[in-house]
Amino acid sequence: MQENIFKKVMDVAELAKLNKEEQAAYEQSLKAYRDLQNVKDTYFEEGEIKGRIQGKIEGKIEGKIEGKIEGKIETAINARKQGLPIDVIAAITQIEENELLQIFKDKRL
Repeated sequence: MQENIFKKVMDVAELAKLNKEEQAAYEQSLKAYRDLQNVKDTYFEEGEIKGRIQGKIEGKIEGKIEGKIEGKIETAINARKQGLPIDVIAAITQIEENELLQIFKDKRL
């Protein structure tokens, strides 16, 4: 802790030695550094926010797709229980016949 205090005192003493032009150049350099740091921090935060938003959107899309698929499968199962032919079920649900056969096999229909 004391080392930090002494370093700050030494930094202030070094700054005090600068003439007005050097102090102005130092201040301008420090301002540019801080501006760049703020830009970097802002981009990082914006990127993080964009990533979260994109993740939520992708999650919603995946959920909707899974829901539609589950609905089609449920329709196919109900149609099969009603005795509809595979080709008709495939046309209604837009699920390939071979996939329907696998689903029905898995469900023991």
